[in-house]
Formats: sequence, C-alpha cells, structure tokens
Amino acid sequence: MTAIKFFPPFLPNDCDCFIFDVDGVLIETGESFPATIRLCVEHEWTRIGGVCDAPGYSDERNTVLKQHGSFNDDYDIAWVLLNLSAARQDVTKKLSRALASPSALHEIVATCKGDCVSWLRAHFAETFPRDDVRALCEDFYFGNDEKSGTSAMETPLIDVNWKNLPLPAYIYTGRDLREWRAAQRVLDWLDFPDDRVVHRDSGMLKPSPAGLEYFCDRFGHRAPIFFGDTMSDKKASDAFGKSFFCAIGPLLAEEPCRFDSVRDAILQLTGRASDE
Repeated sequence: MTAIKFFPPFLPNDCDCFIFDVDGVLIETGESFPATIRLCVEHEWTRIGGVCDAPGYSDERNTVLKQHGSFNDDYDIAWVLLNLSAARQDVTKKLSRALASPSALHEIVATCKGDCVSWLRAHFAETFPRDDVRALCEDFYFGNDEKSGTSAMETPLIDVNWKNLPLPAYIYTGRDLREWRAAQRVLDWLDFPDDRVVHRDSGMLKPSPAGLEYFCDRFGHRAPIFFGDTMSDKKASDAFGKSFFCAIGPLLAEEPCRFDSVRDAILQLTGRASDE
C-alpha cells in the first residue's frame, strides 16, 4: 500500500480527528447492497406467489431513501419495500404495480419522522417478518457454499493505510460487526483498533450522534471531521454540533463541503500530498 505524506495542514475549525462512515465513503458499495435489496425483494415476492415483472430495487429509489435520513440500514430497506408493496398489491400481484415508484415512495416515506422500523409497524402490516428478511439479506450479501455473495462486488475507495492519515481515524458505521470485519478485509485495514469503531452491534445507530460523542469523550477530541455520504450521516453531525461535516459522493449535492471521493476530500482539507 502506498504511503502518503501530507503537507502543509489546512484543517477547518481546528479539527483534530477523522471519523469515517464506511459504505460509499471508504468502500464502493454502489452495487453490493442495492443488489442485496433487489435480490431479497424479488425472492420474497416470488415466495408468496407474486409476479416479479420488474426489478425489486433501482438507483432512483435508493436516492429517495438515502436522502431521507431514516433509512440507513439496507436490510431494513428491503423489509420496508416488501411490506409497503404488500400493502399496495392488487389482484395481479405484479411487482411492477405493487412497488412504489420513486415519486410515490418519496411521498410515502416523507411521513416517517423517526426510525423506519417503528414507523412502518405503526402504519403498515408486517406481512414480511423483519428477522426473516434480515437473515435473507445477510445470506445474499455474504453468500454461502453454493453461491458467492454480493459483498464480492465491493472495492476500496481509499488506498491509504489508516496509520498514514494526517489525523487519528475512527469509524462510525451502520454495519454490524461481521460486516465491519468484511470491510476491514476490503480496505486491508485488518489492524484497525476495535475501540476506534462504532458499529451496529454497539447499539449506537445513525442518525443519532452517539458514535461521534463516544469518540470525542473517550479519546479527548473536540472537533472531528466526519465524512459521510447520506442524510443520516449529515443528521448525526448536525445533532452533535461540534463536527465539521464533509459529504462524499453525489447524494448530498447541496452540501457546501462535498467531494467526489474521500481521498480528494482529505487532500483538499489537509493540503498537498505526495507518495513516498
């Protein structure tokens, strides 16, 4: 892995550490998790006797949900879409008619003001049990002895070892521990310290700022730069109130600090870099 030398530093608001989201920031997941959702929706729709005459997910629907803030967990997205579709199905049971269009989906999820699980259960029948859907998504993502998982599609978006970053690095991700271990392998960050990671199994979930608060309290930081790509990341940063938020990728196009890649962001925020 190439070592990077950073100079001279230019850090907004005296920022003293980096906190990274994983998906869409450190790892390219534009195919893996959308494919997981699509496969799960189509599998379950077929299982109940439905007709899969349309894809179970699309980039347009992904944009709607990721720009909302309450739909950060991709397995729950599959669960939400399945139960929304079950509520909308007609006698034909065609997925093309049951699955909400991007514009209709935008209107439906606009009524969700808190976490998506409580919201769906309060307003729609749980035709597809959440635990079952999550287990199926996990199977599609990781694969098994008979088939490779969608996780094989993932590639790193940064080629710098965490030890060579110009500030201490931390991870605040919606992945669970097993998914984080997979991310470590993709990044080749196998020695990244466990106490610098907040994942789903910790109980701290975005858009809560709890993960940001944890790192600052435990390690004595005052003003992190938080790199994220979805509205849930932005909301966590806003709620914390002490971090400088840097948007990565296209989803948060209106953010004043936004870069196409996290590598570009680090270089621009810290100054020039040269390979050693």
